[in-house]
Amino acid sequence: MDQIENDQIVTITETEIDSSSSSLSNEKTLTKFEGSDDINDPMAQLKRSAKRTELIQSTEKGSTSAKNPVYVEWHGINYSIPIDHKKSWLNKFGKSDSNLETGKNLQTIIENIHGCANPGEVLAIMGPSGCGKTTLLNLLGDRVGSKGVQGTVTLNGHKPTKSAKRFVAYCTQDDIFFPHLTVKETLSFTARLRLPREMSRRDKLKQVENTMALLNLTKCANTIIGDHRTRGVSGGERKRTNIASELLTDPSVILLDEPTSGLDSSLALELTKILKEFAVKQKKTIIMVIHQPSSQVFESFDKLMLMADGQMVYFGERADVVDYLADQGFKCHPNFNPADYILELLNDNTTKKKLLNAYAHKIRDDPTGKKMVEQYSRRSRTDNQLSNTILNAPVTSGRRWEATFFQQVSILTERTFKQSRKVILSKVDVCQTIALIIVCLVVWLQIPFAEGNIFDRVGSIFFCSVFWSFHPMIGSISSFPLDLVMLSKERQSRSYRLLSYYLSKQIAELPLVMFNPALFIIPVYWASNLLPDFGRFVAYLIVILLGTITAQSIGYFFGATLLNVQKSISVSMVFMLASMLLGGFYIKHLPAGLFWLKYLSFVKYSYSLLMQIQFDTPKAQFRCAKPGELPAGQLSMCDTGPDAPMSNISGATVLESEGLNDLPWYANLIVLLGFCIVMRVLAYYSLRKNSRRNKE
Repeated sequence: MDQIENDQIVTITETEIDSSSSSLSNEKTLTKFEGSDDINDPMAQLKRSAKRTELIQSTEKGSTSAKNPVYVEWHGINYSIPIDHKKSWLNKFGKSDSNLETGKNLQTIIENIHGCANPGEVLAIMGPSGCGKTTLLNLLGDRVGSKGVQGTVTLNGHKPTKSAKRFVAYCTQDDIFFPHLTVKETLSFTARLRLPREMSRRDKLKQVENTMALLNLTKCANTIIGDHRTRGVSGGERKRTNIASELLTDPSVILLDEPTSGLDSSLALELTKILKEFAVKQKKTIIMVIHQPSSQVFESFDKLMLMADGQMVYFGERADVVDYLADQGFKCHPNFNPADYILELLNDNTTKKKLLNAYAHKIRDDPTGKKMVEQYSRRSRTDNQLSNTILNAPVTSGRRWEATFFQQVSILTERTFKQSRKVILSKVDVCQTIALIIVCLVVWLQIPFAEGNIFDRVGSIFFCSVFWSFHPMIGSISSFPLDLVMLSKERQSRSYRLLSYYLSKQIAELPLVMFNPALFIIPVYWASNLLPDFGRFVAYLIVILLGTITAQSIGYFFGATLLNVQKSISVSMVFMLASMLLGGFYIKHLPAGLFWLKYLSFVKYSYSLLMQIQFDTPKAQFRCAKPGELPAGQLSMCDTGPDAPMSNISGATVLESEGLNDLPWYANLIVLLGFCIVMRVLAYYSLRKNSRRNKE
């Protein structure tokens, strides 16, 4: 076993030297490590190779995969999905158990797929677009669920378990990241969550630095990832960051979907060399889906699987594929890239059918491909020098999570705060708040304590209550739907508990969502001449913030339940408008039998509290209107007859006329707090239910 590995290492080194010398005239750009300034110097490329080897060896000592290699084997894999088809109107009333008559057919995506991947080797899965390569990779990574799946996938001869997912890295074709985090922050948070808890934080960050240097990400370490709206790193740097985030966690099995897409030929070759050297030196099992590799990249593969139309065309040694095709009557020209020739054959319907039939004939006595797997799996070979204990060891871990619960909450809170502050406290939102402050100061500047201005005062209070409910609710609706893809990716790799993520979300976004309301209320309260009492001001601010948090809770609930931004906004708008109408400002007397509806509106409780803070005090006194001050037809509240003249109107009288004295202040406060807590609990259970549904 050791002799074989040493031979592989020597072969790789020789191949690198030869390929480096022969490709100097073709490659325009090369990935440079520190100390390799002259890209036209062969010695510089050798230094680069030595640097790469040194960085890989720096993580080899504590490598889990080097001590416990994982053999991946699968055979008899079939996967089908139900598809709807149109039925006649009369057939909808019929009763039948058949798939056809119930409106669903089964479409086969892949059929009778088999293969294996050994530690220290790279298996490439190739084929035309749409042939089922990515679907197979998803099945191997247990990312599809159990519905419609048949066949066997094993790790060291055992079926994969939940804890085994921590040892299987999956690099998706779409690079999934938080856009406002830098490359270094992204990798650092991943390392702190997923690397062994025995490692110190310093060692984890050192491994991040080594991985960035290995993949030439040091120069963009402090650049944000970005997305289609925010400019960040380039597409190639995003791809390498995606791979780096999985490599630094020391997985035993690495699944990669189109790892070289978006990279130029030199970077693609460099990345392939890195993966190859990881496989050899740390006994990692690497399976990659790749579409059209260069000849140099193609030569670095150990095993090769060819697929077409969801079926197999070839499985075996990469070096034997040219001879196999020649035996079928398709001889590749010596100077032609075999990968290009293979795709040319598989894109032609006639040759594709012939090759499918040829492979089917080859395994006619082995319908599930089990014997073929045993032939190429080194786990069952007699020359394998590993002990049976290692060969058949279950891929599992003594602990469910590397980071403790409190570490998860702390790390995720820090990450969420850095990501969300750019969204919640964006320049647009802050400018919107400042503009709104200016408008309110113009409209409600120094409202007099007079009867004719009572309605203006009440209107300003209701506006503050409603606006700072609308705004945070709409903002929080998209929180979970936009995080869902990232959440699913990290939960699949067993990075953290769902509860840790949810609590960190609440903690991190709580101060952020309160910033704009506080910025608005502080100047508007005093400038609009609300009750000049500091204690009342503090109470007023607290209620506004509590109403904001409650509205955010409701937005969380709708977002976590529907997981669709457009649907959630539609439902929340209806809910919010209904709550506003029932809040006590527009409708003071509901029809008989419907008065209880107002108690379903959370706006009623925040509005009632604000009104009680401003009016339920002896300090709230309003000068009676003088003749001609009130609009025509409006009666004065001071007009109680000649026997009892009034000079001032008390705040309690205003509350009674508005119908907002039906509950004491503490009851309104308790109900508002109840809304906030209950909605957040329901949002968590909705998110938990939907996350389980996505796994099935």
